[in-house]
Amino acid sequence: MPAKDYFHDAVVNSLEKDGWEITNEQFPVRVAERRLWIDIRAAKINAQTIILVEVKTFYAGQSMIEALANALGQYMLYLAAFKYLREDVNLILAIPVSAYDGIFSEPIGETVRTTYNIKLAVFDPETEEIVKWIT
Repeated sequence: MPAKDYFHDAVVNSLEKDGWEITNEQFPVRVAERRLWIDIRAAKINAQTIILVEVKTFYAGQSMIEALANALGQYMLYLAAFKYLREDVNLILAIPVSAYDGIFSEPIGETVRTTYNIKLAVFDPETEEIVKWIT
Protein backbone atom coordinates (compact mmCIF):
# COMPACT_ATOMS: atom_id res chain seq x y z
CA MET A 1 0.00 0.00 0.00
CA PRO A 2 1.35 3.45 -0.85
CA ALA A 3 2.08 6.11 1.74
CA LYS A 4 -0.63 8.62 2.60
CA ASP A 5 -0.41 12.10 1.15
CA TYR A 6 0.52 14.83 3.64
CA PHE A 7 -3.07 16.18 3.72
CA HIS A 8 -4.79 12.78 3.69
CA ASP A 9 -6.14 13.02 7.24
CA ALA A 10 -7.23 16.63 6.71
CA VAL A 11 -9.25 15.53 3.67
CA VAL A 12 -10.80 12.63 5.59
CA ASN A 13 -11.85 15.05 8.35
CA SER A 14 -13.10 17.59 5.78
CA LEU A 15 -15.24 14.96 4.05
CA GLU A 16 -16.68 13.75 7.35
CA LYS A 17 -17.57 17.33 8.33
CA ASP A 18 -19.30 17.64 4.96
CA GLY A 19 -21.50 14.63 5.72
CA TRP A 20 -19.55 11.87 3.99
CA GLU A 21 -18.92 8.48 5.54
CA ILE A 22 -15.42 7.17 4.79
CA THR A 23 -15.86 3.57 3.65
CA ASN A 24 -12.26 2.88 2.59
CA GLU A 25 -8.87 4.46 2.84
CA GLN A 26 -6.38 3.29 0.23
CA PHE A 27 -9.13 1.81 -1.96
CA PRO A 28 -7.68 -0.86 -4.29
CA VAL A 29 -8.53 -1.06 -7.98
CA ARG A 30 -7.27 -4.08 -9.92
CA VAL A 31 -6.63 -3.89 -13.66
CA ALA A 32 -5.44 -7.29 -14.86
CA GLU A 33 -2.21 -7.95 -12.91
CA ARG A 34 -1.81 -4.33 -11.78
CA ARG A 35 -3.21 -2.76 -8.64
CA LEU A 36 -3.91 0.95 -8.25
CA TRP A 37 -4.68 2.64 -4.94
CA ILE A 38 -7.10 5.55 -4.68
CA ASP A 39 -6.79 7.47 -1.45
CA ILE A 40 -10.40 7.56 -0.21
CA ARG A 41 -13.78 6.01 -0.96
CA ALA A 42 -16.67 7.87 0.67
CA ALA A 43 -20.45 7.56 0.65
CA LYS A 44 -23.52 9.59 1.45
CA ILE A 45 -25.92 6.85 2.36
CA ASN A 46 -29.11 8.92 2.24
CA ALA A 47 -28.25 10.19 -1.25
CA GLN A 48 -26.89 6.82 -2.40
CA THR A 49 -23.79 8.58 -3.69
CA ILE A 50 -20.27 7.18 -3.71
CA ILE A 51 -17.13 9.15 -4.54
CA LEU A 52 -13.50 8.19 -4.95
CA VAL A 53 -11.09 10.88 -3.84
CA GLU A 54 -7.45 11.29 -4.81
CA VAL A 55 -5.61 13.67 -2.47
CA LYS A 56 -2.92 15.98 -3.83
CA THR A 57 -0.83 18.26 -1.64
CA PHE A 58 0.88 20.79 -3.98
CA TYR A 59 3.75 21.51 -1.59
CA ALA A 60 5.09 25.05 -1.31
CA GLY A 61 8.44 25.24 -3.03
CA GLN A 62 7.80 22.52 -5.57
CA SER A 63 7.24 23.23 -9.25
CA MET A 64 3.49 23.82 -9.57
CA ILE A 65 3.61 22.78 -13.24
CA GLU A 66 5.20 19.46 -12.26
CA ALA A 67 2.67 18.99 -9.45
CA LEU A 68 -0.19 19.76 -11.87
CA ALA A 69 1.22 17.33 -14.44
CA ASN A 70 1.56 14.57 -11.83
CA ALA A 71 -1.97 15.14 -10.50
CA LEU A 72 -3.40 15.16 -14.04
CA GLY A 73 -1.51 12.01 -14.96
CA GLN A 74 -2.72 10.10 -11.94
CA TYR A 75 -6.31 11.34 -12.40
CA MET A 76 -6.32 10.29 -16.06
CA LEU A 77 -4.75 6.91 -15.23
CA TYR A 78 -7.55 6.19 -12.77
CA LEU A 79 -10.21 7.24 -15.29
CA ALA A 80 -8.63 4.96 -17.90
CA ALA A 81 -8.61 2.08 -15.42
CA PHE A 82 -12.32 2.50 -14.73
CA LYS A 83 -13.03 2.76 -18.44
CA TYR A 84 -11.19 -0.54 -18.93
CA LEU A 85 -13.22 -2.07 -16.09
CA ARG A 86 -16.40 -0.56 -17.57
CA GLU A 87 -17.25 1.07 -14.28
CA ASP A 88 -18.82 4.49 -14.00
CA VAL A 89 -17.27 6.28 -11.02
CA ASN A 90 -17.34 9.72 -9.50
CA LEU A 91 -13.62 10.51 -9.23
CA ILE A 92 -12.68 13.68 -7.34
CA LEU A 93 -9.30 15.36 -6.99
CA ALA A 94 -8.92 16.91 -3.52
CA ILE A 95 -6.64 19.94 -3.53
CA PRO A 96 -5.80 22.54 -0.89
CA VAL A 97 -7.29 26.00 -1.29
CA SER A 98 -3.77 27.37 -1.91
CA ALA A 99 -3.48 25.21 -5.06
CA TYR A 100 -6.96 26.25 -6.18
CA ASP A 101 -6.14 29.93 -5.67
CA GLY A 102 -2.73 29.33 -7.27
CA ILE A 103 -2.07 27.05 -10.26
CA PHE A 104 -5.73 26.04 -10.74
CA SER A 105 -6.76 29.70 -11.07
CA GLU A 106 -4.07 30.43 -13.63
CA PRO A 107 -4.87 30.00 -17.35
CA ILE A 108 -2.97 26.68 -17.56
CA GLY A 109 -4.75 25.23 -14.53
CA GLU A 110 -8.20 26.39 -15.65
CA THR A 111 -7.59 25.01 -19.15
CA VAL A 112 -6.39 21.65 -17.83
CA ARG A 113 -9.37 21.36 -15.48
CA THR A 114 -11.96 22.21 -18.12
CA THR A 115 -10.29 20.27 -20.95
CA TYR A 116 -10.20 17.06 -18.93
CA ASN A 117 -13.33 17.76 -16.86
CA ILE A 118 -11.47 17.31 -13.58
CA LYS A 119 -13.79 17.28 -10.59
CA LEU A 120 -12.39 19.06 -7.55
CA ALA A 121 -12.93 19.14 -3.81
CA VAL A 122 -11.12 22.23 -2.58
CA PHE A 123 -10.29 21.95 1.11
CA ASP A 124 -8.80 24.18 3.78
CA PRO A 125 -6.13 22.13 5.57
CA GLU A 126 -6.23 24.39 8.64
CA THR A 127 -9.98 24.23 9.31
CA GLU A 128 -10.29 20.78 7.72
CA GLU A 129 -13.35 21.79 5.72
CA ILE A 130 -14.37 21.49 2.09
CA VAL A 131 -14.64 25.08 0.87
CA LYS A 132 -15.72 24.36 -2.70
CA TRP A 133 -16.93 21.49 -4.88
CA ILE A 134 -16.38 21.74 -8.63
CA THR A 135 -18.11 18.83 -10.31
